[in-house]
Amino acid sequence: MTHAAIERFKALETAFFENTKRSERTQARFAAAACLNADDDPATMVRRALRERDAINQERSGWRSPSTSLRLVYGAALASARKDGGGLIRMMEALETERKRRGGRSLSSGGAPAALVMMCAGGSFSQAGMFYDVLSEISAPWWRRTPASEESYAAIMTATGEIPATAMDRLDKAKNTLRTARVPRSAFNTCLYEVAVADPRTDDFVSAWMSLNVAARQRSGLQRRATWAGLATLAAQVEDGSQAGDALVQADEFVQAHRPRITSIAAGRLTVRLAASMTGLKSPGGAAADYAAVLAAQAAMIAATTAATAAVVAAT
Repeated sequence: MTHAAIERFKALETAFFENTKRSERTQARFAAAACLNADDDPATMVRRALRERDAINQERSGWRSPSTSLRLVYGAALASARKDGGGLIRMMEALETERKRRGGRSLSSGGAPAALVMMCAGGSFSQAGMFYDVLSEISAPWWRRTPASEESYAAIMTATGEIPATAMDRLDKAKNTLRTARVPRSAFNTCLYEVAVADPRTDDFVSAWMSLNVAARQRSGLQRRATWAGLATLAAQVEDGSQAGDALVQADEFVQAHRPRITSIAAGRLTVRLAASMTGLKSPGGAAADYAAVLAAQAAMIAATTAATAAVVAAT
């Protein structure tokens, strides 16, 4: 029997496809994923997501952040959290005003990722100062920094009322948890902050991590598609690793069989997102972050292909 979360995703995807351009299908899929945990029917969610995207478009020209290719997903995330596009812009402005007052580094993507998480997690404009206090405390040295992840983590810690010292303590605990479970070091920077947000007990994480790895081996290529970081993020948020493993396998079966075919870069992210929803998890702005990662991976692939082509041309 198909899980209710998969049926809802299919209904949301159809609704977004019917109301967006064919060229926006990847965005539409992640927009559908962003609305999975909302209570309203698909038609209402699409209408509200488009309304919030329009609100962003009215206040931001095409060359300003958030990127036009992300605005549908941002609109969906805001609609799911019952926030508005205008509020997102005001939050971005509040963060930028505070940054100018203090000096220091600029936020990634004009502060859009951090502002989205702040909004969806229930933060207020008045918390801009605390956001920078938390960010200053948790920032890694520039040569091993992942700006968007740090900023999103600082945003959710701020929105939920945590102080800088607590945010740092949770990061240290997350590092120890990942080491104890022997999560590959290559995945640390990608999943560290989401594990710290979930703040799991180490024993629970290790058990869930092992169960998810066993589940991932049941289907050819599932571990590669989900990635170590995706499995670690999911392990941090569940109590029953076996249940999450079953959800992961079912989600992967659906994504691989789904038509129109989901691109390989997007497939793994959607699989993990669906598995999370099937186990009742929520992640403020999570689908938007996933889509941003897909865009970054696609850009890297284009750059690598262009470089390879140029090298061949030069050689001839």
